[in-house]
Amino acid sequence: MQFYKKLFVLSLLLNLALLSSITYIVHRLGGLKYMIHRVNNKDIAGIYEHRKGFFTMLPKQKGGIVFLGDSLTEYGQWAELTQHPKVINRGIAGDTTPNLLRRLDHIVDLAPSKIFLMIGINDFLFFDRPQILINYKKVVQQLRTQLPTTQLYLQSILPVNPTIRKMKFSNEEVRLLNTALQQFASAEGLVYIDIHQSLQDADGNLDAHYTKDGVHLNGLAYEVWKKELSAYLGNSAD
Repeated sequence: MQFYKKLFVLSLLLNLALLSSITYIVHRLGGLKYMIHRVNNKDIAGIYEHRKGFFTMLPKQKGGIVFLGDSLTEYGQWAELTQHPKVINRGIAGDTTPNLLRRLDHIVDLAPSKIFLMIGINDFLFFDRPQILINYKKVVQQLRTQLPTTQLYLQSILPVNPTIRKMKFSNEEVRLLNTALQQFASAEGLVYIDIHQSLQDADGNLDAHYTKDGVHLNGLAYEVWKKELSAYLGNSAD
């Protein structure tokens, strides 16, 4: 009888160890909700990997101005919009802070003179605000460590419009995170650029004049965004 009790205890301990290992791995990969999302959206994941892989094949244009982020960055025709020959778009639709961390090596290889970072809106689908902030800081710290001479600009996360499209998070959460990002930028001696305020309406939502789906932006919005960056881009000879 004693033998079976010991066997039961050993089995229980092994199962707990296995469960702990699985929990840790899932957490490292972005959490349960994020893992389920990846499994249920294989096509999106494939498109993401295609674009990321494409970047590695392109010539490494050293000293460029990199726009880094998710679909909001990717969908902006930044080179044409800014008329700046050194602008490089490295936005990928659906990107999150954990995914961005895993592709920073390519950005480091470019040795850019400037990086304009906007990331975090997709994270609200998977993580709470404190975790997003932790992940965001990891992105910034890695960039600063590996690119000490690159000028890094932190752009605010943009508002959404829940009257056009139902959201799983509120603009109040976005504003609170932006406040934390602004404080972080100040503490780190980095420039924080508030695009959020320029694109919101009187209710604090993404202005309906700038969007059809409540999240993504039209050309008018990108013009506003460009104007907010004009003081930091420099001229084409820089």
